[in-house]
Amino acid sequence: MIIYIAEKLKGIKAFDLNEEYIKLLSLLERINPCNQYYEITEDCLIISYDLKLNLFNFINILPLKANVQIIGLPISLSQKGYYGDLNKAIELVNKRKGLKIILNADTEIIKGARTLSTFVFENNFETFGDYLNKLRSSYRRRINKALRYRNNLNIRKIQNNSFSDYHYKLYLSIMSRTDNPLETLPIGFFRNYDSEIYEFTDKDTDTVVGFIQLKEFDGRLCFLFGGFNKEDVEKYDIYYNMLLKIIEIAIEKKVKIIEFGQTAEESKLKIGCREVYKYLYVHHSNIVINFIIQKLLTSMSYRTYGKVHHVFKEEL
Repeated sequence: MIIYIAEKLKGIKAFDLNEEYIKLLSLLERINPCNQYYEITEDCLIISYDLKLNLFNFINILPLKANVQIIGLPISLSQKGYYGDLNKAIELVNKRKGLKIILNADTEIIKGARTLSTFVFENNFETFGDYLNKLRSSYRRRINKALRYRNNLNIRKIQNNSFSDYHYKLYLSIMSRTDNPLETLPIGFFRNYDSEIYEFTDKDTDTVVGFIQLKEFDGRLCFLFGGFNKEDVEKYDIYYNMLLKIIEIAIEKKVKIIEFGQTAEESKLKIGCREVYKYLYVHHSNIVINFIIQKLLTSMSYRTYGKVHHVFKEEL
């Protein structure tokens, strides 16, 4: 069965799809349509959408863009787009015409075929001070340096309908510096999605210099999107302060897991995140093209960060 309206997924209990994801999918159908649809069998549920993607996204050569059917959420979250039996989902995908990619699988499907890792923070701290005290000295020094810049900032939660054109320009500034982003969301996403937005302003001028957008799913706090200008990185250490504010919020909320998402590997690992590998599967209905893809897939895949940072004292 194929359906095109996410709201109809509410009546399907077999795969335990989080209602918050259904609300997200419904909003994206309206404000960022990309031929989303949902295929359901007794064994699995697949979320699909169309995208023009650079096939050489993870290697530094000339881009090769192709029309791709993505199995995943139509938004840059490190969540899979299939539920139920993975092998049955792969069988369905293989029957479809053209080029298909399963993104953000939790298990390895093709040896060496990886997409961007995600970064997860395990919150076992009673207070933000407790977090700082448990850091090894070199990492604590770096974080304290960022916190000194916070003295020049005010941080406050804003209503979604207060998300301004200027906030949106800060988001676009990030997207312009991102290599081959999957999507650029319209301003309506930030104004209409049921999430928490915090803005960072200069304490003296009240100028907005950054924002973060957060959402809780299944007891996990997810860092969705943010925005800041490149020139403000040194002036405010803005990105570090955004990450640290998210930790502070999670501690206050007593949320045990923070999903910091993909990219910016080094910064996230140095505040105490761990790297979680994500995998992909690629198939083309043309036998010859598929043979070539499988031969090249490992070399085209994401290279993990690789370096281990022992951030906390108990890791010594």
